Amino acid sequence: MRVIERRSKLILIALSIGVLGLTTTASLAAPTMQQQLEAMQRQLVQQQKMMQEMQRQLNEQKTANEKMLQEGQKIKQQAVEAEGLAQQAEREVQAVARIEGIDLSRETDQFGDSKGTNFKIPKTDTVLTVSGFIRASAIHDFDQIESPTKFVTKDIVVNGQPAGQPDSRTTFTANASRFVLGSTTPTERGKLSTFFSWDFNANTTSSAASLRMRQAWGELENAVFGGDLRVGQVWTSWDDLSVLPETMDFEGPNGSQQGRQPLIRWARDYGENYTLWVSLEDPDYSITNADNTPTAWPDTVVSLNWHDDWGHIKPALIGRDLRGEDLTGGTDSTFGWGAQLAGIIKLPMLADKDNLKFQMVYGKGIGSYNNDGGFDDAIFNAGGDLETIDSFQGFGAYQHWWTTNLRSNAVFGWVNVDNISEQSADSLDRTLYAAGNLVWSPLKQVDVGMEYLWGQRRNMNGDDGNSSRIQFTAKYLF
Repeated sequence: MRVIERRSKLILIALSIGVLGLTTTASLAAPTMQQQLEAMQRQLVQQQKMMQEMQRQLNEQKTANEKMLQEGQKIKQQAVEAEGLAQQAEREVQAVARIEGIDLSRETDQFGDSKGTNFKIPKTDTVLTVSGFIRASAIHDFDQIESPTKFVTKDIVVNGQPAGQPDSRTTFTANASRFVLGSTTPTERGKLSTFFSWDFNANTTSSAASLRMRQAWGELENAVFGGDLRVGQVWTSWDDLSVLPETMDFEGPNGSQQGRQPLIRWARDYGENYTLWVSLEDPDYSITNADNTPTAWPDTVVSLNWHDDWGHIKPALIGRDLRGEDLTGGTDSTFGWGAQLAGIIKLPMLADKDNLKFQMVYGKGIGSYNNDGGFDDAIFNAGGDLETIDSFQGFGAYQHWWTTNLRSNAVFGWVNVDNISEQSADSLDRTLYAAGNLVWSPLKQVDVGMEYLWGQRRNMNGDDGNSSRIQFTAKYLF
């Protein structure tokens, strides 16, 4: 625009000079009227050309300005679109942060300690959590035992029974490898969670892989009376997953109460330190010399978790209805019950992450909740009455951290059964379990460990058998 203004000034100056020139010429020599008209015509033509040039330049400038305006609008539109995409990405990031994936640390046992990876399903508020591990073991047994991939103390051979077991054996297995899929979705009532878990460890008598469903459940927060409601197949509320010790042996201590079964569980937090669980569970029980008959009531479990910086304590009670039909066709029922105390005590005075884990259980008619099994819940006595079998079970485990990635675990477990005279002479009376290991984690996704195991089974008639094992295990988490 400044160029055009300068050119306009020059044209005006030129016209002025021309006018002055004409005046001067007229004063020197008076031209004829025709000459004056012709000169003026020429000047007008010249001025018209200048005006046309100025209009052309103005048009070019207008076109350039319009083009610049269009490009500016285009750039502005691109900036708006980029900001919208950035805001959408931020909303998705915030949504994932707000709707966290399922907390796997509360749902898996001592082997599944991966936090997993979260994925948000596009155009939904659902977050998927994928996790699992590959777990491979090399096992050498020095004595006869019926379970080559797990150290199940009830399966230790006593006086050649069970028959057909080799004096020693080496086994390689990856059956304990696991896949986990969870989800969380916000609702107007609270968070809705689902959980699935599978492994290949259904077969305990050989290293052949056998797929099994471990868990399948759904849970809705704040569903009933301010508590969360969980329905499906899940770890029994009678157990305390967090106290299970770290062993290379996939079975774990004989006195632990591990089991997954269909149930309905209500759970509610009270303050920051207490969680109450109440569950109705599948009444799966076994009677020694009779057939089970359908029970009228589910197993009922009530437990309270008291947790703080020092660790946690979990007392629990169970009640169950046992019913059976003896060999003569007579039926009877009896009440089974149990009480337990489990917990973790942190020991920072020894090392930062040292801890003591324990579980102690006493009850009547609760044999089916024992990790190893091996003894029934009840038996028909000589009088034809259904009588519960008493037992005292438990374990203790100490974990010491030598360095930030090197640790050891020492575990001892026991099961004592109060046998009844109607039981057979080879019925299980007692089992003992001991394990010691060294575990190295070169990466947070990798654990490598070596473990020595010893166990003993004693029968009701006093006969016993011992078994020992060395196991090497590597686990790769994802």
